[in-house]
Amino acid sequence: MKTKLFLICLPIFLISLSTPLFAADRLVDNAGLLNPSQAQTIEEMLDNVSLTYNFDLVIVTEKSIGSARPMDYADDFFDYNGYGLGGDRDGCLFLQVIDSRDYWFSTSGRGINMVKDLAFQKLDGDVLKNLRKDNYYEAYRVFIATMETFLKLDARGKSYGFFQHYYSITLIVSWVLSLLIGLGVVASWKSKMNTAQLKTEAASYIVPSTLNFTDKRERFLYSTVSKTARPKPSSSGGGGGGSHTSSSGRSHGGGGGRY
Repeated sequence: MKTKLFLICLPIFLISLSTPLFAADRLVDNAGLLNPSQAQTIEEMLDNVSLTYNFDLVIVTEKSIGSARPMDYADDFFDYNGYGLGGDRDGCLFLQVIDSRDYWFSTSGRGINMVKDLAFQKLDGDVLKNLRKDNYYEAYRVFIATMETFLKLDARGKSYGFFQHYYSITLIVSWVLSLLIGLGVVASWKSKMNTAQLKTEAASYIVPSTLNFTDKRERFLYSTVSKTARPKPSSSGGGGGGSHTSSSGRSHGGGGGRY
């Protein structure tokens, strides 16, 4: 009996060793920014997306983190509290610090490549505009919804790119091009229906030998000068484009700033 029990418990024990223990709470609101109803909603959203896509989503709020850098604090909070699902500890932690108004997104595992470049710009921009309005509850909802968008694409083997980022612009351009092409086709049909020919010279309306010019002169009337502005040097900002190593020795990506 003891042997059978040992054989049953052994696989469970080995799995527990290979799978990192994670904190039960994916919402750690140490700054007390949410009321109980809001906190429950955010916790349910975090758990639902995390378990659906096997990707840990975590939100941490702090009143102060002392002299620690937001990047280091977020990375260490993720690592030392056992967050991350799967063998590569896939996940993304969103840290917000009230006193210094710092925020940081710490990505791990497949989140490093998922949330970079245009995807990071999307996440950062959508969350940041709510943080600046001190609308924290909506900022957390947007964080979860935007990450779910990335995860849905990732599940289909795709990534967030140019078309998704500029979807509204490409849609408008497509409509404008379609309209211009349609107008061009209609104008072409209309021109073929008009058989009248426009005369560009007056010779047909002059009686021969009745109009003679005895004096011909050329006078300079005006000139046109075209100016082109010299292109200004372009600058680009970083964020979400690379990876670094935390104090635990694990790789993390992400980015952040102040709101």
